[in-house]
Amino acid sequence: MQKLFFLLGCSLWAAPAGACPWCRPRVQAGIYTPAYPTNVLLVLLPVAVLLALGVALFYWDKLRPYFNASDGNS
Repeated sequence: MQKLFFLLGCSLWAAPAGACPWCRPRVQAGIYTPAYPTNVLLVLLPVAVLLALGVALFYWDKLRPYFNASDGNS
């Protein structure tokens, strides 16, 4: 577990990716287009789906009564 925290800390400590002075404006122009919000949402969508699945599995025994077939008597 300590190795995991160490690797996480090292990865956060590392310098961010950069580009040379000539390429940087073109790289930034390619990233920050009008489609940027859509691209960010598409990248984060799998994280939200996996998080929802994890929460659903964690609380499955509490959620199960809501998904059982109803026989009409409520």
